Amino acid sequence: MHQNHNTRAAVATKPLALQPLAAVVALALAQWALPAHGQASPEAQPDPNRLQSVVVTANKRVEKLESVPMAISVLSEEELQRNNVREIEDVVALTPSLTQASGTTAANNALFMRGIGTVSVGIGVESDVSVIIDDIPIAVQFQAFRDLADVARVEVLKGPQSTLFGKSAVAGAINIVTKPISGPIVYRGSAYYTDDHEWRLAASVGGRMTDTFGMRIAVNKSDMPGNFTNLTTGEKVNGSSGKTLMAKFTWTPVPNLDIDFMPQYNEQSNTRGVTAVNGFYRTTGSAAAGNLARVPVDLSTAYMNGNPQLPASLVLAGIDPTNPNNRSVRRDFPTGISSRTTGTGLKLSYTLPNDAILMSISSYQRYKANDARDQDFTDVPTIARPGETRFTVGNSQFGSYDIRSKTQEFRLVSPDAGSLRYVAGLWWARNEIDRHFIRGFCVAPARCAANSPSSPTNYYTDIYNVNKAVFGQGTWDFAPTWTLVAGVRRNLEESGFNYERSFYTDQLDRATFVPGPVGVDVFSSSGNEDWATTGKLSIQKQVTGDVMVYAMTATGHKGKAYDVTSGLRASAAFPVDPETSRTYELGTKANLFNNRLSVAATLFKTDFKHYQQNTSFVLPDDPTIYTQLNSIPKIRTKGFEIDANMLLSPGWSVNAALAYTRPSIVDWKNGPCYQDNTNPAIGNTGLGEGGSLGGWNRQCFPIRAGATTGIQDLSGGVFPGTPKVKVNIGSNYEMRLTAIPYRLFVNGNVRYQSDYQTSINNDPRAVNDSYTIADLGFGIREDKDRWRLSFRVNNLFDRFYIPNANASGLSFRAGPTSTSPSITVDNWVPPRDVFRYFSAKLDVKF
Repeated sequence: MHQNHNTRAAVATKPLALQPLAAVVALALAQWALPAHGQASPEAQPDPNRLQSVVVTANKRVEKLESVPMAISVLSEEELQRNNVREIEDVVALTPSLTQASGTTAANNALFMRGIGTVSVGIGVESDVSVIIDDIPIAVQFQAFRDLADVARVEVLKGPQSTLFGKSAVAGAINIVTKPISGPIVYRGSAYYTDDHEWRLAASVGGRMTDTFGMRIAVNKSDMPGNFTNLTTGEKVNGSSGKTLMAKFTWTPVPNLDIDFMPQYNEQSNTRGVTAVNGFYRTTGSAAAGNLARVPVDLSTAYMNGNPQLPASLVLAGIDPTNPNNRSVRRDFPTGISSRTTGTGLKLSYTLPNDAILMSISSYQRYKANDARDQDFTDVPTIARPGETRFTVGNSQFGSYDIRSKTQEFRLVSPDAGSLRYVAGLWWARNEIDRHFIRGFCVAPARCAANSPSSPTNYYTDIYNVNKAVFGQGTWDFAPTWTLVAGVRRNLEESGFNYERSFYTDQLDRATFVPGPVGVDVFSSSGNEDWATTGKLSIQKQVTGDVMVYAMTATGHKGKAYDVTSGLRASAAFPVDPETSRTYELGTKANLFNNRLSVAATLFKTDFKHYQQNTSFVLPDDPTIYTQLNSIPKIRTKGFEIDANMLLSPGWSVNAALAYTRPSIVDWKNGPCYQDNTNPAIGNTGLGEGGSLGGWNRQCFPIRAGATTGIQDLSGGVFPGTPKVKVNIGSNYEMRLTAIPYRLFVNGNVRYQSDYQTSINNDPRAVNDSYTIADLGFGIREDKDRWRLSFRVNNLFDRFYIPNANASGLSFRAGPTSTSPSITVDNWVPPRDVFRYFSAKLDVKF
């Protein structure tokens, strides 16, 4: 019964039928089709002998990219379409300064900018990289892991952006701009299909109906079944699907006043996070002695957790755990997250008599999700009911999120003319996040506690934060070729939380939930204030009409954090100190050869203090993933970046980007250790080589004499998650057919990244190998782009790679006892393109 209840709790929200989406588009088409024909006019064609001008809104005003003294990478609509970008993961693949850390489900995913990001499994820690969509920031970063619909460009703003974008931009920001309303009514549609059964459908209508009214409606539906097969159900997993409706309505009721209304809806179902066994061996010898070796394991003598009821032949039936690209799993409980987002934005823009613009931007968004995970990684029962010895219950976890976000910004933007330009504003935001989480299995009459088998927990927690800020930034051309940019933000954040915990996992709702005692399982804190001032200062010199150099410094600030996870104790119930950052940049931007080559190069160094990090770890023979919030005293990232775009000839363009990133731990003397069975305890001391803690790495020493908990000094270590070198090169070539009004095109993309550490404890076994992936596309389009048929081969050379060397999974021993020799079990979650696949896409416009 318990397992059935769990399954019902993890079921996704009811899907939105396609009929309402189709009806909305059909109604819009029917209502506005006739006026559209009367307004048709030819679109302005770009100069084929020059690169197209790129504009950004990184400073909350429209500016040319080459004029902004900061490091920005831009993915244009053409690049997004050419590379079939669907989700934020695709943006990461094309942007060397970005990396992604994948968690147990999409709710634990994190974006890293220049090697820095926050991996959090609790709602009390904010992200380091903010995501903004049409001037409206999302409340929680994992909400960004959904379909990107109707996008015009993606601006990747590198380094602290707290001065203009506030908290959660302490390492950078991703500014997503959707397509504008302009020109006559245009209808667009696209269909996409791959040989591994992914499909996408999209339709949009948009343009000006009258001089005072315009609209844009876009709908998307997509499905990627997954690249793993669940042998238990026969279904595909590790995929995702989504439905999106986005609309914009713009109205000019009186001269100088524009009103934009922007409702949106999204449903997302993501089954990523299912891990598969792809390595099964024992190790002998010692890395220190130089004789570390792998020894094959006899599967007939392997038992999960050394338990005689769980032989490998049963737990891994039909699976070859020694196959490095194994794609078969066994699961009797879902893993993933299903969400529903509804919201709207309202923007009022009034042009003052001096051409300055006064704006009001309001938003409301509601995000609800159910997440789940098969915690024992198999379809075999692994838990016994009270009073029984035979296993009859599975180990699972599931929960829900309810996030409500409100924002209000007032902004004054000066005219573009003149030697002094500015933007100033007031900001207010309130986020409320509710979380319910259940893990494991424990019911009466058993005594249920954190250390009970399966590590049960059942908790309700909620977080709130209210932000108020005043900000301003000015740009002053104080000499003919010199410009100074200065900005400041004064921010007040109030935050707090409530937390209630039980360990009985059959208390499925509030009506049956009985928390433990106050101060042991019940905590609360509210009204915690955090005042912060952040700033930005840069000076730039226009060396020639085509070359600019600049120097910039900026600070970032992220508010207090709370460790409201399953292991919350009284000693951790207080807020963790705010995280701060300071960056220094030297850069240059140039448009050369009559605007046929644009280059941007940046040197940077950024220091972070009191870095907020959720460290995840597992214990021997326990599949439960434990977490603990740490505040690392100081970390640093430094390196350089190059972005270049070239027009080799009319119709032939090349873009290239490189990031060299060196994130490091500057100061952390009490870091976590990693397990190492080549360092056994000597005698009965419990200590291994050199006084280290037996069974752990040789730099791991007891936290105090006689303790079995160890720490290691990670000062000078590698901060994980980012390759030292990451490169992306793309090219597109078009050839016009002289006899008929069509064009042939071919494009390609190559990306490379070096190996990198994946674990904060610097375990040398948790290193991802380097790889190079090439994609090739080709097709034909009508001369005026009214239709386009394209084909693409992703991972052209079928290059196999493993992106996450330390994914969690099953634990085995070479024998039916808990003291039998341990077996090293590798697990992985493959990305979308780890196996070659083919796709076809049809785009139409009329």
